[in-house]
Amino acid sequence: MQHLINTVLRILKWPIAVVSVLILPGACLAFFGELVLVAEAWEPMTPFLLGAGAYMVAWHFFFRRPGTGSVISTLEHEITHSILALATFHMVTSLKTTWSEGGHMTFRGEGNWLIAIAPYFFPTMSLAVMVAMIWVDPGHLPVASGILGATVTYHATSTFRETHSQQTDLIEVGFPFAWFFLPGANAVSYGLIVSAARAGVTGSQGFLTNVWNHTLDLATLVQGLAGGSSVG
Repeated sequence: MQHLINTVLRILKWPIAVVSVLILPGACLAFFGELVLVAEAWEPMTPFLLGAGAYMVAWHFFFRRPGTGSVISTLEHEITHSILALATFHMVTSLKTTWSEGGHMTFRGEGNWLIAIAPYFFPTMSLAVMVAMIWVDPGHLPVASGILGATVTYHATSTFRETHSQQTDLIEVGFPFAWFFLPGANAVSYGLIVSAARAGVTGSQGFLTNVWNHTLDLATLVQGLAGGSSVG
């Protein structure tokens, strides 16, 4: 099964990157639409926004410096690698995080590009909180929403810090592929989180529908412009 999945991912690597580029404009429009909805009815989103803002302040004054913040970020980074390794049937054999030498994880098998690039678009902590919120008592949902907001800002700041030209994960998958794939993947990822925070599963479904509809509308527009140009 591992070999089959790796083969399929290897074949689909660049087609997926191209699809990510094609949906990027639609995803950005859908994400902007989510922000407009939040601005129009921001009161239910207050805990989420406060959590996001609080972590940004904490990151600016404390967590962006080497220390506890970087260790947590490194640990989450390696856990994300591990989750995608397990999801593609690679047995994780070790996971290590240090204060001064970063971290690493190892697994059995040849690996694939999805394992390598996962931390740069897959919001592990946010996803964990979103799943936990399914079982949270309604009275505690504001607290959970605040925590979710903090994890979103955490994911953004940690991804920003980990994305650089010497990053071995990005070197492994190739920077051209990363530039093609990651913008669209992140637009969808953040859109899903914000829409879920705003309106739960229904919000996420609506966001994905909007991504699809905007992409189709833009494709129709481009086709029409191209057709008009050729006729003229």
